[in-house]
Amino acid sequence: MGKTLIRFVTVLLAAALCLGCVTLAAGSETKEILRVGLFYGSTALPGANLENSVGSGYRFGWYDDDLTFHQLGSSAETQISVVKTQNVTLSGGNYVDGTGSVTVGCFHLQLPTAYATFEEAQAAASTVSNGFPAWIEGTYYVRVGAYTTKDEALAVQSLLGLTGATVAGTSGYAVTVVVTKTGKPIFQFDGGQEYSLGIRPGLDDSVKTVTWFKGYRYYGGFQYRRSGGNITVINIVDLEDYIKGVLPYEMNNAWPLEALKAQAVCARTYAVTNTVSHASSGFDVCNNTHCQMYQGLNLANDRTDQAVEETAGEYVRYQGKPAITYYSASDGGATEDVRNIWNSTADLPHLKGVIDPYEADLADSISQYNWTVTVSKSEIASKLQSKGYNCGTIVDAYVAELSETGNPKTITFVDANGKKWSFGPETLRIWFSLRSNRFTVGGGSVSSIYYVNGTSDTLSSVSGAYAVGGDGTVTAISGTPYVATSSGTGLLGSSTTTSSGTSVTFTGSGYGHNVGMSQQGARAMALRGMDYIDILTFYFTGITVS
Repeated sequence: MGKTLIRFVTVLLAAALCLGCVTLAAGSETKEILRVGLFYGSTALPGANLENSVGSGYRFGWYDDDLTFHQLGSSAETQISVVKTQNVTLSGGNYVDGTGSVTVGCFHLQLPTAYATFEEAQAAASTVSNGFPAWIEGTYYVRVGAYTTKDEALAVQSLLGLTGATVAGTSGYAVTVVVTKTGKPIFQFDGGQEYSLGIRPGLDDSVKTVTWFKGYRYYGGFQYRRSGGNITVINIVDLEDYIKGVLPYEMNNAWPLEALKAQAVCARTYAVTNTVSHASSGFDVCNNTHCQMYQGLNLANDRTDQAVEETAGEYVRYQGKPAITYYSASDGGATEDVRNIWNSTADLPHLKGVIDPYEADLADSISQYNWTVTVSKSEIASKLQSKGYNCGTIVDAYVAELSETGNPKTITFVDANGKKWSFGPETLRIWFSLRSNRFTVGGGSVSSIYYVNGTSDTLSSVSGAYAVGGDGTVTAISGTPYVATSSGTGLLGSSTTTSSGTSVTFTGSGYGHNVGMSQQGARAMALRGMDYIDILTFYFTGITVS
């Protein structure tokens, strides 16, 4: 497997740990612009650098609730930085707390005159050394300098003879725009609790801009939110441009076009149906595996852009509405019903498990497609005890129940006192770092239980069983024959297996949570000549694409 493929598969495994929370965005289909959290919470920044990649200059303003941009002013600079109004320094090209070569202080001199426009304030600022325009809770002012202490500001006030000026100190909501790698402010914004600074690259909308930020190139604009601490950085981006920044990070950009198109539709649908989990942080989706991997345009190419453009505006729909579209790297031969993975009570009939005959085409070329994880029984006991289960020495482990697609539905551990604890596969996948939810336990086999009349009756022994031939002949079963089951053809055998020794072995195939579309399966289907509609309607039951 190539390095790129390894990267995206790893991403999706991590995503599987957090996709169990089903949240539907109200009015999501009309959401054509997304707020993407880039740095927030513990990753919020003291300062953020921007550099024009396509286009030049920047517009300053704020975004309203409808994400309409309201311009306040502009700058022709090609490199700017937004820093919090606390003392920050330049270190290694970034503005940080602590020591550095250049300091941007949080104290300023504010001249007494208020101005009606940015242009008026900018003109007045040009007549004062180190002056710059500021928008403070709805009013334009001129401020001077960026000093680390109030005394330093007062000393400059005396030196410049600015007798009418007052010292403006730090604010929990304010941010300052400086020329990158300098301590020179060019604009300051303090919208209090109500408004946050918005920046749109480019001096007008005649050019579709691209902006460098933290080593990645992004379409769209940016929002900087503060509430007493560091800066939350949000990318304000059109939905289709967002998908262009998701697709090459969730699927190898060299894969067949129809697979890429299926992924684009999945990613678009997932984006608009899951925009509420970060609402309290002021954005719709994050840029990591909690939502979908999004890192702008660095890996995008003509083929990934084509996949997005040729499916623009298309969603996976169930009963006419955009559906939850989970996906994982590889299902190992069968996907699984969402209810069996995340114990979901939501009505999601399009997320049923399906037997997947397509991945087998690629199994030999996928690194670690078949895998084994061995866990000591003492480690299992310790894990159970850490989760609050009063267990003794583990003596047995087995698959107690299989799903209709042959995946483990319930796995049971038994201790020396005969006590039993049963768990779903996703729990064990997380606990013991299993690669997928398609596995056997001990020496057992996922094909060892067979449904007779639906899912209520099972057959696990040949004893007393008979076979009915196509001509109606009834013959007693002997030996270990093959039988037709809900998961295909397999050997008739026991539904449970006792694991001996001091460890338990999980043997499986695939990589990910097994719900929804398999990316490797989509690739295999595309290589067979199937299109993205074929792919999506195979993995998602009863859906349409429009």
